[in-house]
Amino acid sequence: MAVVQISRIQIRRGQKNQGSGLPQLASGELGWAIDTRELYIGNGSVSEGSPAVGNTKVLTQYDNIFSLADTYTYRTDDAYIQTGSSSVSPIQRTLQDRLDDNVSVRAFGLTGVTSQNATVGLQRAIDQLFLNSATKGSEQSRVVLNLEPGIYIIDATINIPPYCILQGAGPDRTVIRQTGNFPIIKTVNDSSTPGSYANDSSSTFNNQAREIIIKDLTLQNNTTNLGMLLESCRDSVFENVNIIGPWQTADTIPADFASSTGVRMDSLSGSVESSKNKFINCKITNWAYGIMSNFDIDNTVIDKCHFDYCGNAINLGVNMTLSTPATGRSTGPVNTLISNNVFSNINRYGIWVENGTYNTSKGNSFTLVGNEGGTEAQPVYSCIKFNKVGNQSVSDFFARTEALSYTQANINSSPYVPEIQGTIDYTDGFTHSLSISQTGGTKLFRLPGFANQSFIIEYQMMSETYEMQRIGTMTITTEIRSTPTVNITDDYDYSGDVTYEDNISFTAAIADVNADLTNDTIDVTVVSTMPSNDTTQFKFRVLNRKTSLV
Repeated sequence: MAVVQISRIQIRRGQKNQGSGLPQLASGELGWAIDTRELYIGNGSVSEGSPAVGNTKVLTQYDNIFSLADTYTYRTDDAYIQTGSSSVSPIQRTLQDRLDDNVSVRAFGLTGVTSQNATVGLQRAIDQLFLNSATKGSEQSRVVLNLEPGIYIIDATINIPPYCILQGAGPDRTVIRQTGNFPIIKTVNDSSTPGSYANDSSSTFNNQAREIIIKDLTLQNNTTNLGMLLESCRDSVFENVNIIGPWQTADTIPADFASSTGVRMDSLSGSVESSKNKFINCKITNWAYGIMSNFDIDNTVIDKCHFDYCGNAINLGVNMTLSTPATGRSTGPVNTLISNNVFSNINRYGIWVENGTYNTSKGNSFTLVGNEGGTEAQPVYSCIKFNKVGNQSVSDFFARTEALSYTQANINSSPYVPEIQGTIDYTDGFTHSLSISQTGGTKLFRLPGFANQSFIIEYQMMSETYEMQRIGTMTITTEIRSTPTVNITDDYDYSGDVTYEDNISFTAAIADVNADLTNDTIDVTVVSTMPSNDTTQFKFRVLNRKTSLV
């Protein structure tokens, strides 16, 4: 019913908390509580159309909105959602509780503006949420600390205790920028207290750094210190994190890992290790060393990450003297899965495992790796180096292969520095295609030429003009003798005109391309007596590569 007239304007005033308190106001009557500065209006009678007799409070600047809105119910207007034990008894919560479900660094005074030093405030937020004695170790401390978009300037290390979850708004949206000569973050065990962070020597399996999640942000160090220092950290996840340092391609690479390292993983002992940590969809750029550990670490996963403009991308077990389990250095890194990553513009090694076994490189891509800033035709280091028996490469892609194996501009001038160096089983996942014309002897493709190697090469040949097709397997081995030799066998199935069955043959020889008195390349030469008007398509892949198991 529309309001058609004003029949009465009446205002009562008095003290709400004196006498009989707030009276029943007449319909449309205003009541002002002087002592509480509250305003009410009478509902009117049911006969007038009011849904209930009583007074309605009018919101003013002096009201506490949290006390007024103290009954939050999830999707209260959606009848198909039942939050309580029955449809007529929904779960009700206070607005304060509902807002506290998500905690922001802004609740601790951080603005994300570069003029503010965020060191103390960020550490306070982490300490109060995850190290507070009233809640530490309980479910109440298992919260997510959100960092809104902004740049958070710090000048000291941020200590990260167990169960800490830091979540930003995305890389390059939320940035923690270190301006002091310290690691950006460092993990600590849960014997730490606010403002006092335990040394790793006090770590045990039960209190060590663990169950940490850092995601959706950028960690940037403007000094030559470290990005993340994970001390005896296990069961943690680092996802969608950009870790950026100041190192440039022309800079020197330090001999140790005390500086210019994006992620360093240490272990206290054989029973207190960095283990079962995952790096997923991270971008690690401008470090002398991207990810490294020269301790016993176990079951690390590095998946879908991008390493760019680093001196070395992943170094495991390098500069490590094996000792007893008590030192945390008895085996080296083991059971590392490095998969689906992109390595580009890496001066030296994409992956170097000096100590440690059962480490796998799988489905990774290596472009401009090991060239010291040069082109693929100017290799200096291998892309992968495995020093121990028991590590493997499966279906990795190397841009170097095309440049060194069969690009004619390089085939007589560049030594074949191998994609993978060391004691290794290697399975290639990629097929290469070449054309063969009539020739008395032409280098068709090349392989790395070190001693005690074997290659198994699957191939398929088909003439574009004549009925000729061969599907076969070449086996090429090198041996150490006074004069190193190369052996080649070629087993195949043939179909087509028998006239052309033996018209294409292969030989192999070892060469010292750069004349440094060390053999470096195997040349595979093809002889074709097919008709001069013929072109034969030759497709091949290196199915398996082995080096001597020493």
